[in-house]
Amino acid sequence: MTSEAVLSRTTKAAASPDFVFWAAALVLAGLVVLASVAPILPMPSYSAMSTARLASPNPAHWFGTDQFGRDLLVRVLFGLRTSLWIGALGVTASTVLGTAVGLIAGYTGGWLDTVCMRALDSLLAFPSLLLAIGVAAILGPGAVSTALALGIVGVPQMARIVRAGTLSESQMQYVEAARSVGTKTGSILLRHILPNVLHLISVQMVMFFVVAVLTEASLSFLGLGIQVPVPSLGSMLKEARDYVGTAPWFVVAPGAALTLSVLALNIFADGLRTHAGSRS
Repeated sequence: MTSEAVLSRTTKAAASPDFVFWAAALVLAGLVVLASVAPILPMPSYSAMSTARLASPNPAHWFGTDQFGRDLLVRVLFGLRTSLWIGALGVTASTVLGTAVGLIAGYTGGWLDTVCMRALDSLLAFPSLLLAIGVAAILGPGAVSTALALGIVGVPQMARIVRAGTLSESQMQYVEAARSVGTKTGSILLRHILPNVLHLISVQMVMFFVVAVLTEASLSFLGLGIQVPVPSLGSMLKEARDYVGTAPWFVVAPGAALTLSVLALNIFADGLRTHAGSRS
């Protein structure tokens, strides 16, 4: 086989959807690992100040320093940890609440289904960021309120997807058989219907993770999310606004971390959705 043929085959493999999906999964796994082990890495504290203020990237500070001489690499890792952690909490909250509402509304039907859907439609009438800002403003800034705001934002979409899957599964023969032998409603929902809609839930969880990470960064940028001294990619971008011209590395470091994580999550979510669609 000629070198041109080998190069062509390699290029086609690198451009294939599966390769891109697994590459995104690998990048995402690497970011999660780095964020997880950040506290035990031999690095200074994310709040440790020095006289090397706004220092450009160098062997001592790979990403440079901020206006207080704090190492940007350390703060980016902890900011990424914060974004992923708060995003995971928001996704968990939206999944638990949305799945419960979707299962009950889809299986029960009638007036309860109508009330639940109209309530969810009222939440969907607001853009996700605007709704998160409103909830965070009511609850106050902080990690818990940010996670709750993200959870409330994600409930409508999760509930509607689970409801659609529940409506479909409720017509299946195995559900009719379970009803005919007197199986309780809770058992039917948890043991029969829920396992068959888990693939829909998993895809929506990853897709909402993208929204959660971006929304958390937006809330922190606006001062409604994570508060100092805990670093957040959004709050770091807010601090870097005044130094874009004099210290561009200040904004590039957190911006690149946020972009890379969101891009990897987006590609991973699209791949999961494709696999789930081919399965159903």
